[in-house]
Formats: sequence, structure tokens, C-alpha cells
Amino acid sequence: MYEEKKKRVMGLIVQSLREELGMSRYALARDAEVDASWLRRFEMGKSGIRVETLIAIARGLKLPAAVIVDSMEEGLANPGKWLEEHTKKKNGTSQ
Repeated sequence: MYEEKKKRVMGLIVQSLREELGMSRYALARDAEVDASWLRRFEMGKSGIRVETLIAIARGLKLPAAVIVDSMEEGLANPGKWLEEHTKKKNGTSQ
């Protein structure tokens, strides 16, 4: 269960960054040179990620990889709490 939460956090971080930039999943997959179906699974928390792929995703987002890694590090410190806060924010119920 804990591993599933960690994957979900990592995927949601990438999805959130992508959406903040107004980028479609297909465009990111193309720019990062990754398979769009893999990216979908990753964003859903169904797949892990290798360092090389994380760097490719960062390049596709035109962000330093450190931005993604820092966000992941923060989220993975307490995945349950991060997921709860993310859900509240997404639903517009954050304080």
C-alpha cells in the first residue's frame, strides 16, 4: 500500500506540473520521447520511473529535473498527507 502511494505521488506531481504548463499528456510524451501510454500509467501511479526517464520528462516540461525531484522528495516524506492535501487542493477545498 505504501509503495502504491509513493507511485501515485510521483505521478501526480508530474501530472500537476504538466497541467500547470497547459501541456497535454501527448505533447509531453512527444517532447520527452516517452511512450504516451506509459506516461498515462505513470501519472496514474501504476508505473515507476527511472532517473533517465525523469530527466527526459523534465526536459519535455522545460524544467530543471531538480524541480521535479524536490517536489517528489517533499511528497514522499509523507505520501498519505501529501495525497490528502493534493486532493483537497484539486477539489477546491483547501484552506
